[in-house]
Amino acid sequence: MPSVGIDARMWDHPGIGRYVRELAYGLKGLSSDLSVICLKSDALTSKIYSLTEQWEVYRKAQAFDLLHVPNFNVPILRKRRFVATIHDLTYVHEPSASGSLIGRKYAQSLLGHIAKHAQAVIAVSEYTKNDFLNAFPAARSDRIIVTHEAASAHFKYSPDTEKILSFRKKFNLEKPFVLFVGSLKPHKNIAALLEAMKRVRAKHGLDHELVIVGKEDAKRPEILKAVRSESFCRYLGSLADEDLLWAYHAADLFVLPSLREGFGLPLLEAMACGCPVLASDRTSLPEIVGDAGKTFDPERIDGLSDLIYNVLRDNELRKKMSRMGLDRVKHFSWKKLAEDTLRVYERALA
Repeated sequence: MPSVGIDARMWDHPGIGRYVRELAYGLKGLSSDLSVICLKSDALTSKIYSLTEQWEVYRKAQAFDLLHVPNFNVPILRKRRFVATIHDLTYVHEPSASGSLIGRKYAQSLLGHIAKHAQAVIAVSEYTKNDFLNAFPAARSDRIIVTHEAASAHFKYSPDTEKILSFRKKFNLEKPFVLFVGSLKPHKNIAALLEAMKRVRAKHGLDHELVIVGKEDAKRPEILKAVRSESFCRYLGSLADEDLLWAYHAADLFVLPSLREGFGLPLLEAMACGCPVLASDRTSLPEIVGDAGKTFDPERIDGLSDLIYNVLRDNELRKKMSRMGLDRVKHFSWKKLAEDTLRVYERALA
């Protein structure tokens, strides 16, 4: 029986970790002639993006006919078959993302290796596929397969007002609020959202707060400092899924102002919970939100401020956006992603 090993060291991480978990659960429910094994941190102990992972992952993966690396950090020594998932090219486009010139060059070399040698590349959006092809012309378009992510089944609409009130009480959220979910990184464009909320409150007298949920970027502490400097802004840090579920339910509006996203999973999570969404009109986000939300130029702060106000003041519009969002998320499925990924494995082994 052919065997597939998945580098699952990021199992407990946000973002890619959710992708790995949902893929593993989905594959487990499918009948296949392949043996699929996840290599978690008890099997692979090397730090992500370290040089030591190059040797350890290579050595442990030799036991498998196919290796699936759910990120770009593939073992370049491997001569046997492998596939890689590309979520975005932040390390290529954002010089500060890797923290050093060496780190950036390391990421670029690994991505270049994938372009030339992977049996298949899985891209999480059409935008990411095209971005990868433009950045690495050696890649073959017919070997890049788009498999959209989806909201976890945990994120679904519920009219449980007691749970919503309990969430508000737990985090002392008495006022209505606009929600942002994502890491506190420069490309998330949080500064623009802070300024837009400041203007909409000053111009229209709205009492809404801005709630920020996400992991601090230790390399850019000034972002968290800016968040905490605004009296109307509440930073909750990273939330467990149970609390995040009710954050989406309690919010009047979800806004994702990113300058760059490979997919934008919080958009789907928010829509799955019935929260109306606004998204930047950049990169993958229009592809994900479709016509269920409204898009905006993330560099035009007055435009974003006016859009936030116009949506918040119109209850009927928000109800319509909520219904359209609930319908939109039905087009995305982790089960379909698992089925498509299994076909990628089978073709790569053929």
